[in-house]
Amino acid sequence: MPRTYLGIDQSYSRCAIVTYTPATARTEIERFDFSPKKSSTGPQRLAHVHWVLREYFQAQRLTGTVGAIAYEGYAYGAKFKREELGELGGVMRLALVQTWPPDLLHVVAPTSVKKYVTGSGRADKDKMLLAVYMRWKFEAPDHDSADAYTLARIAADIDRDEPPELKFQQEVIDTIRNPKPTRGKNAA
Repeated sequence: MPRTYLGIDQSYSRCAIVTYTPATARTEIERFDFSPKKSSTGPQRLAHVHWVLREYFQAQRLTGTVGAIAYEGYAYGAKFKREELGELGGVMRLALVQTWPPDLLHVVAPTSVKKYVTGSGRADKDKMLLAVYMRWKFEAPDHDSADAYTLARIAADIDRDEPPELKFQQEVIDTIRNPKPTRGKNAA
C-alpha cells in the first residue's frame, strides 16, 4: 500500500490538513472551522478541537499508510492572540503525540514552509498560493491549504532517501532533521 504524508496548518480559527500520496499523486484536503463561533470558547473550545483532531488522526492511523507528518510551528514574532494560538497548538500537538510515535512528527517553522516552495522565507500569502500552483500544479482553495500542502510535500521528502529537487528545499529538510539547540535564558 502506498505511503501517505500529512501536512497540517493550524491558525486561530481554522485548521487545514492535506494528505498527499506521491505514488498516486492523490491529494485530499480536510478543513476544520475552529472559530469561537463554531467551537465555543475557553476550555470547551480546546476540548472540542482536541476531540475533532484526535478522531481525524486516529482514522488516518487506521489506514496504516502514514509515513511522516509535518506541521507548522509557532510564528514567534506574532503579537495577536498568541496565548490562544499557543493553547490551540498545544492541543493539536497533544492529539498528534497521542496518535503517532514521535519519529513521525516534524515541526516546521513558518519561514521554512515559505522557503521550501518559494526559495525565500519571507513570501506573503498570495505569493505562496501562486508558488504552490507553479511548482506542483496544485490549486489550493485557500492559504491554509497551500501551506498544508507544502507541509505534506516536506513530510514526503523527509521520509525519502533521495534529496529534493532544489538546493533550498534540501536546506529546509536538513534544518528539520538536525535542529539547532535553543539559545537564550531558558536554554538548558
